[in-house]
Amino acid sequence: MEYTLLKELITYVEEYQEGNPSISIEDFTIWLNIKLFTSKDNGGHSTHDELLIAFKLMHLNKALKRQTKSVLSGSLVSSIDEYSFLLHLDYQESFRKMELVEMHNLEAPTGIEIIKRLIKNKLVEEFPDEEDKRAKRIKITKNGSKELSLLKPKIDLIFTKFTTPLNLNEKIKISGILDKLSR
Repeated sequence: MEYTLLKELITYVEEYQEGNPSISIEDFTIWLNIKLFTSKDNGGHSTHDELLIAFKLMHLNKALKRQTKSVLSGSLVSSIDEYSFLLHLDYQESFRKMELVEMHNLEAPTGIEIIKRLIKNKLVEEFPDEEDKRAKRIKITKNGSKELSLLKPKIDLIFTKFTTPLNLNEKIKISGILDKLSR
């Protein structure tokens, strides 16, 4: 046997260890991935990298929406955004409408439509804001809490299965990375 691949791998390991103190296989894998797949044409940076990250994030978002849609199909809640609105309202007594919309990074008309559907289905109710008479606040109703308690275990199971391939350290790392991208 020639062990050509093993010899090439050893060369990469030696190069990695010269410039990196970490002996973690995960760190080496990330370094090797960057080394092998980063464009050399523009100083080690490729717009393809950003495009790939964006497409992967969009793909994961669609996969989660598709999985949650099956759970929501038999519910008064019709989207993951509606579920998220209810979840946030369950943790806090009330929100101004636009606070909730902005928290979910939605356009105002889209967020207001979600709130209207939740009101129509009697899952939330609106009332005047005592501090700002022009604003309306919303809070979850008993029906909303009941619907949420039926959905939450099923949605939590989807999210748990989704992250099962990751160990705790990876979950912490990816959460930090996603926080950076969210800013």
